[in-house]
Amino acid sequence: MTARRGWLGRLHGATDGSSAALVRAILESHEERNLRRLTIARSLMFLAIFFWLGLNYGWSTAADNALVLLAFIANGLVAYALARGRSDRRWVPFVVMLVDAILLGFTLLAPGRTYPGDWPWATVLRQPSFLYFLLLPAIASLSFRPLAVLWSAFCVGLVWAVGTMLIVLTPGTSTTIPNYGEEGPEASASQLAAYLSPNYVHVDDAVVRIFLTGLIAALLTYGAYRARRLMLEQAEVVRQRTNLARYVAPNMVEALARTDRPMGEVRTHSAAVLFADIKGFTALAEAGSPESSMRLLREFHARMANCVFAHGGTFDKFIGDGLMATFGTPEPAADAADRALACGRAMLAAIGEWREARMALGEAPVEVGIGIHFGPVIMGDIGGGEADQRFEFAVIGDTVNVASRLERLTRSVGRPLLASGDLRQALRTMADDLEPLGPHHLDGRSGLVEIWAVSAAAAASGGRDPG
Repeated sequence: MTARRGWLGRLHGATDGSSAALVRAILESHEERNLRRLTIARSLMFLAIFFWLGLNYGWSTAADNALVLLAFIANGLVAYALARGRSDRRWVPFVVMLVDAILLGFTLLAPGRTYPGDWPWATVLRQPSFLYFLLLPAIASLSFRPLAVLWSAFCVGLVWAVGTMLIVLTPGTSTTIPNYGEEGPEASASQLAAYLSPNYVHVDDAVVRIFLTGLIAALLTYGAYRARRLMLEQAEVVRQRTNLARYVAPNMVEALARTDRPMGEVRTHSAAVLFADIKGFTALAEAGSPESSMRLLREFHARMANCVFAHGGTFDKFIGDGLMATFGTPEPAADAADRALACGRAMLAAIGEWREARMALGEAPVEVGIGIHFGPVIMGDIGGGEADQRFEFAVIGDTVNVASRLERLTRSVGRPLLASGDLRQALRTMADDLEPLGPHHLDGRSGLVEIWAVSAAAAASGGRDPG
């Protein structure tokens, strides 16, 4: 799940946010990985051919073909170097296929390479070598590009046709059978002798091979087309989930993707709740224009949401100039309290950096108040509407109220981050930067709540350990 969230994050940063840009980024990511796999696959294939030649025809034969096989591998590696990360170089695979076909044509059809040197050149067409050409459309189909498969089949047909034509034009080569169509023992014997002649070339055989290559390529083209359609559909799904993650926490997106129903029955378990709010936002809004106030809110919310997501929290909602986040929802987590406190520290650090940037531009500094509490929360779907089409995952309960009151209390005690004693007790790691402020009364509650605050030194350093 973390890896998927990271991919979504990279897509956010790599695109301009439009649907077309997201799909394009996803497709390019797929094709980048596929190009690497394809390069490895074709290199291993030619390496396998080398061992096949050695085991079946002798290692001297394999050695004679080693340079040609290395040329095939080098062709793929050069193509990978040219096309990697360059979506504008879509011509590279087509050049590679043409070079592959020419190399293969030279290897299989050149005089004296696959048959004894004192035999007629026409005997090369009697070899089963043509089957090697079928590897080229098969490799092209792995690119998920239908046009590439058709182009590879065209290259194979062109090379085989040119090779066959050169052999036919060689002096002494025959393409006809005498007495063809006649019956009788003598006619049959002469026809068989002509057919078995080492100088005879059955042109129809070359045509059939090219035709069958076209049929196989057509099937592979359809397969590549279907694979590309599936890739596009997957890209669309990721795009939808990416857009959803703009409004819903990534872990909520993952949870929704794993279920075919709303978030399930109402349930209760312990979780950490965090509230953050801009101090003095009303005064800032009065001093600025509506546009500057909206820009301020967007920058604040973006920085805070990034902190929440970075620490595995669930972003619950924006509340004017504040926000609410939970940790340990929708599924319980043993380190929920630790992640919530770490998120609060990260928020202080983010606000500190933002404050410095604003002051450098001559803008008013921004202060934040953060309250964090740990305890039982009630979770479930609320809403509904026509055909139950609109739901909202809600976290409610006294824990939420306490966290909200702690955030408000930051103004009166003069500390930017307050945590409850319950949260401190739930921590699995040491929190040396927390100082006790004693029990406090919170509005709306009859009892007292033990309060802890981030130390003045840590707060002054933006939430980072001053040491």
